[in-house]
Amino acid sequence: MASIDRKLPMTAGKRVIWITGLFLAVFVVMGPVYLLVKYSISDIASINTGGEPIPLWPYNPTLSIYAYLFTDARFYHVIINSIIISLSTVALTLLLGVPAAYVLGRFKIPGRKTILLGIISVRLFPDIASVIPVVQLFIKIGVYQTYFGVILAHTLLSLPYVIFIGMGAFESIPKDLEQQAWVMGANRFQTFIKILFPLAVPGLAAAAIYTFLLSWDEFIFAYFLSLGKQEIFTLTLYLNKIKYAEPQNLLSAISVCLSLPVIIFSLMVQRYMVAGLSSGSVK
Repeated sequence: MASIDRKLPMTAGKRVIWITGLFLAVFVVMGPVYLLVKYSISDIASINTGGEPIPLWPYNPTLSIYAYLFTDARFYHVIINSIIISLSTVALTLLLGVPAAYVLGRFKIPGRKTILLGIISVRLFPDIASVIPVVQLFIKIGVYQTYFGVILAHTLLSLPYVIFIGMGAFESIPKDLEQQAWVMGANRFQTFIKILFPLAVPGLAAAAIYTFLLSWDEFIFAYFLSLGKQEIFTLTLYLNKIKYAEPQNLLSAISVCLSLPVIIFSLMVQRYMVAGLSSGSVK
């Protein structure tokens, strides 16, 4: 008798539907990326066509706009600012969020649900509604128009998500591993550093990526906290400043440069995300 688990062959109609859906998904995702790269290497004649249809590919592709961009000292400055602020935000958020996630995920704390509701409620308000009180607070404590002020604001935005992601990572680790470590003489700190933290790395890597993306792309808090002080401008603020004054290919080149660090950072930590959470932990 034929096995009931045998997969039914896909009909031609279903195959066409799946392939069509796949191509549509790829087009929706890669279409804007293609246009961004295309405009960044376009010559002026491919952009200002004098009423003619804009070509699908530049007439004379050129990297001259990138050469110009990387000779601009202002551009280097805002790139360094963005890197410093984003990486510092990741470090500070994980420094604060990982211990909080560990405690909330592994211990029975009175009022735990209330604490979690209070943490996540910070993100229930739109950024534009919360930026004014944050700016006023930062003026009073002396961190307005400083690197640390922007870093601290981005940390406030990403910390609730990091805590919730970290909680899920720590709660997924079997408690037997922790108990076995105690039996073998490890204290709670050693158990956290040598067993729990390495097993939670995949989830924490996802939290780090999210934090980096949020800080790298954030505009509202960076704008209000650096108002009038271009020394701490980020790439998003720089792009906003020149959006009406510069040619389209330069704006596209800046947008490409704005996207590349995100791709690089994601590739650096992706191996932690695909690793099994407790792979090799139980023999």
